[in-house]
Amino acid sequence: MRRLPGILLLTGAALVVIAALLVSGLRLALPHLDSWRPAILSKIESATGMTVSASQLTANWQNFGPTLEARDIHTQLSDGGEFSVKRVTLALDVWQSLLHMRWQFRDLTFWQLHLRTNTPIQRSNNDDGVEPGRVSDLFLRQFDHFDLRDSQISFLTLSGQRAELAIPQLTWLNGKNRHRAEGQVSLSSLTGQHGIMQVRMDLRDDEGLLNNGRVWLQADDIDVKPWLGKWMQDNVALQTARFSLEGWMTLSKGEISSGDVWLKKGGASWKGDNNTHTLSVDNLTAHISREQPGWVFAIPDTRITMDNKPWPSGALTLAWIPEQEVGGENNKRSDELRIRASNLELAGLEGLRPMAAKLSSALGDIWRATQPSGKIDTLALDIPLQATEKTRFQSSWTDLAWKQWKLLPGAEHFSGTLAGSVENGALTVSMKQAKMPYETVFRAPLEIEDGVATLSWLKNDKGFQLDGRNIDVKAKAVHARGGFRYLQPTGDEPWLGILAGISTDDGSQAWRYFPENLMGKDLVDYLSGAIQGGEADNATLVYGGNPRLFPYPHNEGQFQVLVPLRNAKFAFQPDWPALTNLNIELNFMNNGLWMKTDGVNLGGVRASNLTADIPDYAKEKLLIDADINGPGKAVGPYFDETPLKDSLGATLEQLQIDGDVNARLHLDIPFDGSLVTAKGDVNLRNNSLFIKPLDSTLKNLNGKFSFINGSLQSEPMTANWFNQPLNVDFSTTEGAKAYQVAVNLNGDWQPTRMGILPTQVNEALGGSVAWNGKVGIDLPYHAGATYSIELKGDLKNVSSHLPAPLNKAAGESLPLNVKADGNLRSFDLTGNAGPKNHFNSHWLLNQKLTLDRAIWASESRTVPDLPEQQGIELNLPPMDGVQWLALFNKGAADSVGTNADFPQRITVRTPSLSLGGQQWNNLSIVSEPSLNGSKVQAQGREINATLAMRNNAPWLANVKYLYYNPSAAKPAPNATPASPFSAINNVSFRGWPDVQLRCEECWMWGQKYGRIDADVAIKGDTLTLDNGLLDTGFARLTLDGEWVNAPGNVRTSLKGKLNGNKIDSAAGFFGVSTPIRNSSFNVEYDLHWRNPPWDPDEASLNGILRTRLGKGEITELSTGHAGQLLRLLSFDALLRKLRFNFSDTFNEGFYFDSIRSTAWIKDGVMHTDDTLVDGLEADIAMKGSVNLVRRELNMEAVVAPEISATVGVAAAFAVNPIVGAAVFAASKVLGPLWSKVSILRYRITGPVDKPQINEVLRQPRKESQQ
Repeated sequence: MRRLPGILLLTGAALVVIAALLVSGLRLALPHLDSWRPAILSKIESATGMTVSASQLTANWQNFGPTLEARDIHTQLSDGGEFSVKRVTLALDVWQSLLHMRWQFRDLTFWQLHLRTNTPIQRSNNDDGVEPGRVSDLFLRQFDHFDLRDSQISFLTLSGQRAELAIPQLTWLNGKNRHRAEGQVSLSSLTGQHGIMQVRMDLRDDEGLLNNGRVWLQADDIDVKPWLGKWMQDNVALQTARFSLEGWMTLSKGEISSGDVWLKKGGASWKGDNNTHTLSVDNLTAHISREQPGWVFAIPDTRITMDNKPWPSGALTLAWIPEQEVGGENNKRSDELRIRASNLELAGLEGLRPMAAKLSSALGDIWRATQPSGKIDTLALDIPLQATEKTRFQSSWTDLAWKQWKLLPGAEHFSGTLAGSVENGALTVSMKQAKMPYETVFRAPLEIEDGVATLSWLKNDKGFQLDGRNIDVKAKAVHARGGFRYLQPTGDEPWLGILAGISTDDGSQAWRYFPENLMGKDLVDYLSGAIQGGEADNATLVYGGNPRLFPYPHNEGQFQVLVPLRNAKFAFQPDWPALTNLNIELNFMNNGLWMKTDGVNLGGVRASNLTADIPDYAKEKLLIDADINGPGKAVGPYFDETPLKDSLGATLEQLQIDGDVNARLHLDIPFDGSLVTAKGDVNLRNNSLFIKPLDSTLKNLNGKFSFINGSLQSEPMTANWFNQPLNVDFSTTEGAKAYQVAVNLNGDWQPTRMGILPTQVNEALGGSVAWNGKVGIDLPYHAGATYSIELKGDLKNVSSHLPAPLNKAAGESLPLNVKADGNLRSFDLTGNAGPKNHFNSHWLLNQKLTLDRAIWASESRTVPDLPEQQGIELNLPPMDGVQWLALFNKGAADSVGTNADFPQRITVRTPSLSLGGQQWNNLSIVSEPSLNGSKVQAQGREINATLAMRNNAPWLANVKYLYYNPSAAKPAPNATPASPFSAINNVSFRGWPDVQLRCEECWMWGQKYGRIDADVAIKGDTLTLDNGLLDTGFARLTLDGEWVNAPGNVRTSLKGKLNGNKIDSAAGFFGVSTPIRNSSFNVEYDLHWRNPPWDPDEASLNGILRTRLGKGEITELSTGHAGQLLRLLSFDALLRKLRFNFSDTFNEGFYFDSIRSTAWIKDGVMHTDDTLVDGLEADIAMKGSVNLVRRELNMEAVVAPEISATVGVAAAFAVNPIVGAAVFAASKVLGPLWSKVSILRYRITGPVDKPQINEVLRQPRKESQQ
């Protein structure tokens, strides 16, 4: 024991020496370490199995121990990666290492370390912490610290993307059980720089595991995509994800026990369907904690903005509870996901839909289709992940809205609460002013005004039960209250029961509520068009049965809706007139519909006992039966508004029934759009039937006809037509190309009772005619109507006393055939009356019946052709115009033209016309329109004239020649012929036109008058004559005048001139002999009187006469009209007296140079005081008056001898009786006394027929000279 210290000393000394030698040896050997580099690297390769290379090894010894520097170290890793270090410096503190019995380095620094590994980072399922191995033991325990400078690590991230972790600086400190690190880490990849993070760790190892501590990191604008994992990259496909964040994580027993994340700023973006969605955060915090045995993730305030729309302030908490052992039969409870959320805006989550579609395509489709929006106030879900059918929930929401998805209807303003579980829960909802689109079920969105409902369900091993109670919905035009129950027993058929009361104030909106998927498209189509209005207060819906068997064709269940509609508008067929003011009961029963009403108006008729049934929806047919009563005129217009317009409606348009009718109607209406079948019977009693093609009406029609659509068939019927009894029957046929109507008529009529002929014609007719007729009407389906009418009869029993050629004796056969063929625009009317009279005409059916052209041909064998131009041609036999005018004057033609329009061009030809007391031979009269009126041309043997009847201008009559010489009894030899106007009375100017007459050559009453002109104007009761002219060639008479024909105030005024070269030639032209020869004459007159022009009233006669006769001779005075003029002034008596005394002078002619006279008439008394005859042997002057009313004379005549000039007496005799008488008496009687007597004075008084002539003075010639 005493030697022990020495031994220890010796040993220590030896050890010191050895250490000194070792140190010395190391001092000497280490500088030469690089020469041993190959052997050292080979030793390392054999130990690690990897090829290792280095470009240089440098070592030396320092006071604290050796230092080593290696350059360009490189090796290949087993996964294909590589590891390299540009430079490694190591300084080992030998003394501290010996002191602490573990490696202590003063310096361990890796410069430009590059590590590239192909092994991806994976989440470890081992929660026991980081277990140290040889390498980790080296770095965590053997090294007290180490540094990394400008290093880089390349690896595969969780997303599968290669990333490079740049480490500008990292310092790692190892304590006994504590490990700390601090530095900067920069992550980058092929897509760019992902940001720089500040990292701090403070970890402890217990039992060799790094299982406790805290980790802190901080980064600004860092790209987090590489850390999200491959699943996130594949399913979320973020385009950007950059955040400024800080995070804390606490490890406990090798597991993460809690953590906090603070997202200061940043956001992410991802591709949507059509655009890019963005998410941004603003100081968002989240806390993760481990609540044994589960996890809780909580966001206390959702500071999130998505697509520039901030989320409302709310909270979100997620919890996961693992599977737990519990007591009982099922001793394990499934792990659960619990969700708690508040104040969520669903529209703000739209940007997450692409992510949801990646997670679940079905979820994405639902989200895309429904596009939900609205606000979830609270949401609580407990979802057992292994038994989701036991999910529990509680929620409340406001104004949710979504679009329809499959059989889930869309909704809006949907608010309510939900509580319970999938197995047993309750739902309370309300909606206000909302629309619920439900395509494939309802044809229009349900417009909910106000609705509430409570639903509850129960699901267990016995099945599923859904109850709907307190359902009260007020929608557009409908209000429904009721409830339902749906049962789905396990292993059995479902059952649905519904009981509801329904009211509506507008039945036309019923189409909105027909479920098309249950009722079928055709039925919904029909009812949608049929129900066009109405009200119902107590409609009832009852449903009970298996909904899969709806509509229960074999009565396996009950579906019934009883709707008593009031004031309804119902269209049994879309293209039939709707029924209005209808009270109808609709009874929807299983697969049929039964409708009935007591009465309804069908247009203008009344339908009673009306039923409308759809016995089976599958047969798609509606059957209607009704009794019809009402006015017949309303039946046709009703069918005109139906598909039967072209058949039955067209028939009733041509055969229009009036009066009350009774009928039975049956309609068979298919829903497939095919034609409706209408049939029935119509009873007529005292009705009327208007036959439109004939424009005539049958009255008192009695009988019956039946119809099937447009096919009508009547029984023999009786009627009254044109006030005559008639037998009629008709039938119609629906042909392949046209609809045909046939009417048969027959009767035995008296023409005088028809009521269409003028009374004057009826008075001339007698007897009856048996006839029959056929009417055929074709109504093409694609063209206008055509028709054919034939009437046949024999006028044998008819007598006619009408003027020729319409006169006929009874018993004389006269077959009459009339045929009309036409269409709705025109028709041709042809026929014959007997074998020699044929006619042809073309009529237009305008607003008023119009005759376009017509021709009547007597003495013909065939129907003549129509005229080439519009007009009427009448080729008639000889006619008595007087008789026809007498008939027309009685009013026989007054009604002509009232019912039809006739052409203005009319041509009448006859070989002889007796009119005006004269036969007009080979006469042709043509009346035709002109530019400013119409023109009438008359040509024949006796006339060639044209009359232009101008509008707004006087008529112009141009007569080339006129020969008018009416036959009359010749007057007695000395009798005065009657005036041709003597029979005229009661003349009225009303309706007379203004006329300009121009006659070139006129013969009247056998006398040629030559040229006659006159302008006649009518104004009220006044006829004015201007520019009157009568020019015979020997005398010229001009005439202007006025004839006032007012009742009680008839008066005439005439003014003009009469002149000529020879008075005897002018008088001889008219067959008048005059004693005045070779004297020119010029007479001016201005006369007026009361009465017509041809019947002067002498008492009212007034006016002036101025007479001028030229040189002439007075010869014989006892004959002719001159003698009558002399008798007027009693010159004949004066001449007889003078002849007795002066016979020599009287027997010689009296020559004169001129005769002048001015006379004025006042109230029938003619006065003169300047009558002067300038005779060759004597001058004669006269004065006095003649009372034309009393026919009395009071005249004085003075005769002066030695008249040297020839006195023109002819004009005096022709115009002025006083002058003529005086001149003639003086010149003829006093001629022999000129040498004896100077002056003779006579006084003439007394009546015109027996005047008194007294010589009052005879002055001798000498005295006169004195």
